[in-house]
Amino acid sequence: MDHGAKPGDDFFQYTNGGWLKSAVIPPDRSFAGVDLELNSENEARLKGIVAGLAAKPDAELNAEEKKLRDLYNAFEDTAAIEKAGLSPVQADFASIASLKTHDDVASFMGGPARQMGGPFAINITTDSKNPNAYVARLRQSGLGMPDRDYYLRDDKDIAAAREAYKTWLADMLTLAGVKDTAPRAGAIYALEEKIAAAHWPAADRRDADKTYNPMPISALAKFAPQFPWNAYLAATKIPPRTPSGERVMIVSEKSAFPALATIFAATPVAVWRDYLTVRELRTFADDLPKAVDDRNFAFFGTIIAGQKQQLPRDIRGIQLLDVRLGEALGKLYVAKYFPPEAKAKAQLLVTNLLKAYDADIRSLAWMSPATREKAIEKLQHIMPKVGYPDTWRDYSALTIVRGDLVGNVKRAMEFEWNRRLARIDRPVDRSEWA
Repeated sequence: MDHGAKPGDDFFQYTNGGWLKSAVIPPDRSFAGVDLELNSENEARLKGIVAGLAAKPDAELNAEEKKLRDLYNAFEDTAAIEKAGLSPVQADFASIASLKTHDDVASFMGGPARQMGGPFAINITTDSKNPNAYVARLRQSGLGMPDRDYYLRDDKDIAAAREAYKTWLADMLTLAGVKDTAPRAGAIYALEEKIAAAHWPAADRRDADKTYNPMPISALAKFAPQFPWNAYLAATKIPPRTPSGERVMIVSEKSAFPALATIFAATPVAVWRDYLTVRELRTFADDLPKAVDDRNFAFFGTIIAGQKQQLPRDIRGIQLLDVRLGEALGKLYVAKYFPPEAKAKAQLLVTNLLKAYDADIRSLAWMSPATREKAIEKLQHIMPKVGYPDTWRDYSALTIVRGDLVGNVKRAMEFEWNRRLARIDRPVDRSEWA
């Protein structure tokens, strides 16, 4: 605390001033605070869990534990990564080089094992206006930098980031073995600048009503006809029909879609090939040789996020497990650090809180009967989730190979997409943990 500050004038300074004077953001992080302290403690615990897996013979590990160990070892085996060079992505490079038409490009962009992106992105999520159903949502996409402001504003720092990004584009093309990188990087940047101009500002994208535009699949072709929707959606494998008829998708930034489709059609396939080549390296930079990893971090880690150095490789390996096999890792974590009796205590506490809320709502003098009824109804619909799910995610369909890091990441991305795809026409699983 800062007792020299008057709490009535600046309560934030009064309560936090002492900490602010001494707090230091670690060079490998972009923030400091209680969250980082908790993260660091968890990372240390998870490192111990992974070390425990490495110390056990195969016979003592179950299938999920082997997948965790093998994915982590593949990421940590930097000698093998350097020896492999860019060979893990050469098949994708060849696929990109073979793209001849705009239909080909759209189909490649829709592939769930790559998730390269393009002017549009798609995901399968809970319908925000029908929480009992899943829905496919389409949104604007296509930028390499965080949002449209990086391309359109002239602030000093943003302008500097913009110039650094142009250099980064050229460097990534060079690493991919592309010739004449300067003009080709310029063409990629010019494309993204056009996409940025068509994008909605962040404030509009926060409007839940503006970004909720149901549209049958057949209407997409009429609404934004210059994008090959059939090719794109076929690659995603989302069925065009539901048990009750034609599939309806949610279009987010509706007025941007025709402009983005026009940009897509007007851009030569050769520029899209270079764009996708850079996206390929960006997607798998962490899993490729140091030259790619370091160059990617120099821009996105240092210039964009403000980190002075990379996180240690072992921490990044833990984060990879958390993203790709999160519940398998979480299962081991709670077995060691959150026993059933701790969960039972927390559940009892939450149950008692809900009872107290119920009693309080019923006794509030200022609340009208109609409001009270709605409040109690809302309270009764709260679904407490404490610690970990009752049913863990099944990773049996995911293949992990120790010597195939990029392949593992691609298979994990496709596994997650297929998991969501398989339930798209089923009722929402409210017990699932995000």
